[in-house]
Amino acid sequence: MIESDFLPKDYSDLPSNGNVTWESPSNIALVKYWGKYGEQLPANSSLSFTLSNCKTKTVLKYQLKKEASKSIDFEIFLDGKSAPDFKPKVELFFKRVEPYLPFLKDFNFEIATTNTFPHSSGIASSASGMSALACCLIDFEKKISNEENPDEYWIQKSSFIARLGSGSACRSLEGNIVVWGDHSKIDKQLQFVWR
Repeated sequence: MIESDFLPKDYSDLPSNGNVTWESPSNIALVKYWGKYGEQLPANSSLSFTLSNCKTKTVLKYQLKKEASKSIDFEIFLDGKSAPDFKPKVELFFKRVEPYLPFLKDFNFEIATTNTFPHSSGIASSASGMSALACCLIDFEKKISNEENPDEYWIQKSSFIARLGSGSACRSLEGNIVVWGDHSKIDKQLQFVWR
Protein backbone atom coordinates (compact mmCIF):
# COMPACT_ATOMS: atom_id res chain seq x y z
CA MET A 1 0.00 0.00 0.00
CA ILE A 2 1.06 3.59 -0.51
CA GLU A 3 0.32 6.76 1.46
CA SER A 4 -2.66 7.75 -0.72
CA ASP A 5 -4.37 4.47 0.22
CA PHE A 6 -4.68 5.80 3.76
CA LEU A 7 -6.43 9.07 2.94
CA PRO A 8 -9.96 8.95 4.39
CA LYS A 9 -12.91 9.37 2.08
CA ASP A 10 -15.88 10.00 4.34
CA TYR A 11 -16.77 10.28 8.03
CA SER A 12 -20.12 9.89 9.71
CA ASP A 13 -21.41 12.31 12.33
CA LEU A 14 -18.70 13.01 14.87
CA PRO A 15 -19.39 11.97 18.47
CA SER A 16 -19.45 14.67 21.14
CA ASN A 17 -17.08 12.84 23.50
CA GLY A 18 -15.74 9.47 24.55
CA ASN A 19 -12.52 7.52 24.85
CA VAL A 20 -10.57 4.60 23.41
CA THR A 21 -7.90 2.48 25.08
CA TRP A 22 -5.06 0.40 23.63
CA GLU A 23 -2.05 -1.48 24.90
CA SER A 24 1.03 -1.99 22.78
CA PRO A 25 4.26 -3.87 23.56
CA SER A 26 7.71 -2.44 23.24
CA ASN A 27 10.21 -4.20 21.00
CA ILE A 28 13.92 -4.89 20.94
CA ALA A 29 15.91 -4.95 17.72
CA LEU A 30 18.16 -7.93 17.12
CA VAL A 31 19.31 -6.30 13.88
CA LYS A 32 19.01 -2.50 14.06
CA TYR A 33 18.21 -0.05 11.32
CA TRP A 34 20.82 2.65 10.82
CA GLY A 35 19.11 5.82 9.80
CA LYS A 36 15.96 6.75 7.96
CA TYR A 37 14.96 8.41 4.74
CA GLY A 38 11.81 10.03 3.42
CA GLU A 39 8.88 9.94 5.80
CA GLN A 40 10.33 7.73 8.55
CA LEU A 41 11.39 4.81 6.31
CA PRO A 42 14.35 2.63 7.35
CA ALA A 43 17.64 2.94 5.46
CA ASN A 44 18.11 -0.81 5.97
CA SER A 45 15.89 -3.64 7.17
CA SER A 46 15.74 -4.56 10.84
CA LEU A 47 14.68 -7.57 12.85
CA SER A 48 13.04 -7.25 16.25
CA PHE A 49 10.98 -9.16 18.77
CA THR A 50 8.15 -7.82 20.88
CA LEU A 51 8.21 -7.79 24.66
CA SER A 52 4.79 -8.95 25.77
CA ASN A 53 5.27 -7.94 29.42
CA CYS A 54 6.82 -4.52 28.64
CA LYS A 55 3.97 -2.50 27.24
CA THR A 56 2.35 0.90 27.17
CA LYS A 57 -1.32 1.46 27.91
CA THR A 58 -2.84 4.61 26.45
CA VAL A 59 -6.27 6.09 27.01
CA LEU A 60 -7.29 8.70 24.44
CA LYS A 61 -10.19 10.88 25.61
CA TYR A 62 -11.86 13.13 23.06
CA GLN A 63 -14.24 16.08 23.29
CA LEU A 64 -15.76 17.64 20.16
CA LYS A 65 -14.87 21.33 19.84
CA LYS A 66 -17.74 23.83 19.80
CA GLU A 67 -16.20 25.69 16.88
CA ALA A 68 -13.87 24.74 14.04
CA SER A 69 -10.19 25.22 14.78
CA LYS A 70 -6.96 25.33 12.83
CA SER A 71 -4.99 23.72 15.64
CA ILE A 72 -4.71 20.22 17.07
CA ASP A 73 -5.33 20.64 20.80
CA PHE A 74 -4.26 18.05 23.36
CA GLU A 75 -2.86 17.46 26.82
CA ILE A 76 -0.61 14.54 27.68
CA PHE A 77 -0.18 12.71 30.97
CA LEU A 78 2.35 10.06 32.00
CA ASP A 79 1.48 7.98 35.05
CA GLY A 80 -1.24 10.44 36.02
CA LYS A 81 1.00 13.54 35.90
CA SER A 82 1.13 16.24 33.24
CA ALA A 83 4.01 15.53 30.85
CA PRO A 84 4.77 18.75 28.92
CA ASP A 85 8.21 17.39 27.89
CA PHE A 86 6.46 14.90 25.59
CA LYS A 87 4.23 17.52 23.97
CA PRO A 88 6.64 18.61 21.15
CA LYS A 89 7.12 15.01 19.95
CA VAL A 90 3.38 14.31 19.98
CA GLU A 91 2.70 17.66 18.29
CA LEU A 92 5.09 16.74 15.46
CA PHE A 93 3.42 13.34 15.21
CA PHE A 94 -0.04 14.94 14.92
CA LYS A 95 1.19 17.30 12.19
CA ARG A 96 2.56 14.35 10.22
CA VAL A 97 -0.62 12.26 10.49
CA GLU A 98 -3.22 15.03 10.15
CA PRO A 99 -3.65 14.55 6.35
CA TYR A 100 -4.59 10.91 7.05
CA LEU A 101 -6.70 11.69 10.14
CA PRO A 102 -8.32 15.06 9.36
CA PHE A 103 -10.72 14.79 12.30
CA LEU A 104 -7.85 15.68 14.67
CA LYS A 105 -8.63 19.42 14.49
CA ASP A 106 -12.27 18.81 15.42
CA PHE A 107 -11.49 17.56 18.95
CA ASN A 108 -9.73 18.38 22.19
CA PHE A 109 -7.74 15.32 23.24
CA GLU A 110 -6.38 14.06 26.53
CA ILE A 111 -3.72 11.38 26.23
CA ALA A 112 -3.08 9.39 29.40
CA THR A 113 -0.30 6.83 29.16
CA THR A 114 1.39 4.38 31.53
CA ASN A 115 4.17 1.82 31.09
CA THR A 116 4.54 -1.56 32.74
CA PHE A 117 8.31 -0.97 32.81
CA PRO A 118 10.42 1.85 34.28
CA HIS A 119 10.86 4.98 32.16
CA SER A 120 14.47 5.46 30.91
CA SER A 121 15.30 1.81 31.66
CA GLY A 122 16.71 1.12 28.20
CA ILE A 123 13.46 -0.34 26.87
CA ALA A 124 12.10 1.93 24.12
CA SER A 125 8.88 3.45 25.41
CA SER A 126 8.66 5.68 22.32
CA ALA A 127 7.92 2.61 20.17
CA SER A 128 5.20 1.21 22.43
CA GLY A 129 3.87 4.70 23.25
CA MET A 130 3.49 5.81 19.64
CA SER A 131 2.13 2.42 18.66
CA ALA A 132 -0.55 2.56 21.39
CA LEU A 133 -1.47 6.14 20.47
CA ALA A 134 -1.66 5.26 16.76
CA CYS A 135 -3.94 2.30 17.56
CA CYS A 136 -6.19 4.57 19.64
CA LEU A 137 -6.48 7.03 16.75
CA ILE A 138 -7.22 4.31 14.21
CA ASP A 139 -9.75 2.67 16.54
CA PHE A 140 -11.48 6.05 16.81
CA GLU A 141 -11.36 6.52 13.04
CA LYS A 142 -12.96 3.09 12.53
CA LYS A 143 -15.90 4.23 14.71
CA ILE A 144 -16.56 7.34 12.62
CA SER A 145 -15.65 6.00 9.18
CA ASN A 146 -18.33 5.27 6.61
CA GLU A 147 -15.88 3.01 4.74
CA GLU A 148 -16.07 -0.77 4.84
CA ASN A 149 -12.45 -1.85 5.12
CA PRO A 150 -11.08 -5.28 6.07
CA ASP A 151 -9.14 -5.73 9.31
CA GLU A 152 -5.91 -5.98 7.31
CA TYR A 153 -6.42 -2.40 6.06
CA TRP A 154 -6.76 -1.07 9.63
CA ILE A 155 -3.65 -2.96 10.78
CA GLN A 156 -1.66 -1.52 7.88
CA LYS A 157 -2.95 1.99 8.53
CA SER A 158 -2.12 1.64 12.25
CA SER A 159 1.41 0.60 11.30
CA PHE A 160 1.78 3.46 8.84
CA ILE A 161 0.51 6.03 11.38
CA ALA A 162 2.68 4.58 14.19
CA ARG A 163 5.79 4.80 11.98
CA LEU A 164 5.21 8.53 11.48
CA GLY A 165 5.56 8.97 15.24
CA SER A 166 8.50 6.65 15.81
CA GLY A 167 10.05 4.49 13.13
CA SER A 168 10.28 1.43 15.36
CA ALA A 169 6.67 1.86 16.58
CA CYS A 170 5.39 -0.01 13.53
CA ARG A 171 7.27 -3.06 14.86
CA SER A 172 5.10 -3.05 18.00
CA LEU A 173 1.86 -3.93 16.26
CA GLU A 174 2.10 -7.57 15.29
CA GLY A 175 4.18 -10.63 15.65
CA ASN A 176 6.63 -12.04 18.05
CA ILE A 177 9.40 -11.46 15.51
CA VAL A 178 9.09 -8.61 13.03
CA VAL A 179 11.08 -7.60 9.96
CA TRP A 180 10.77 -3.92 9.06
CA GLY A 181 12.09 -2.89 5.67
CA ASP A 182 12.85 -4.63 2.39
CA HIS A 183 15.40 -7.42 2.34
CA SER A 184 16.13 -9.56 -0.71
CA LYS A 185 16.73 -12.71 1.36
CA ILE A 186 13.43 -12.58 3.25
CA ASP A 187 10.09 -13.65 1.81
CA LYS A 188 7.85 -10.61 1.27
CA GLN A 189 5.05 -12.39 3.16
CA LEU A 190 7.19 -12.29 6.30
CA GLN A 191 8.10 -8.64 6.04
CA PHE A 192 6.14 -6.02 7.92
CA VAL A 193 6.59 -3.16 5.48
CA TRP A 194 4.03 -0.43 5.01
CA ARG A 195 4.74 2.36 2.54
